[in-house]
Amino acid sequence: MRQTKRITQVMAKRATQQELDAGLKIMSSAIVDVEWLDACAHMAVEKIDLKKLKELLCPTHTIGKVVAQDKEVICVATNISAANGLDLIAIPIKWIKQVLILKERARG
Repeated sequence: MRQTKRITQVMAKRATQQELDAGLKIMSSAIVDVEWLDACAHMAVEKIDLKKLKELLCPTHTIGKVVAQDKEVICVATNISAANGLDLIAIPIKWIKQVLILKERARG
């Protein structure tokens, strides 16, 4: 029997830092991929290029479920357990480049 490959394209909604900063609220329980720039420590630095300071930040992706959001912070749960509660990361809105909303709970 011959198998065929099926390619599925996922259409995700995208939210920018500017939209979030303007007050866009992502639905609680949405599954998201947050692309953001984190602070990063560097050791034994001998020279700093003042024109490339942004390159010293760490591009980061956090994937999980939105559990809270306000004007300044979005909280994403990366692990949820009935026994141990949840593990979350609080990301400053100003540090976010974009959020891909991979799945939203159906409104009902």
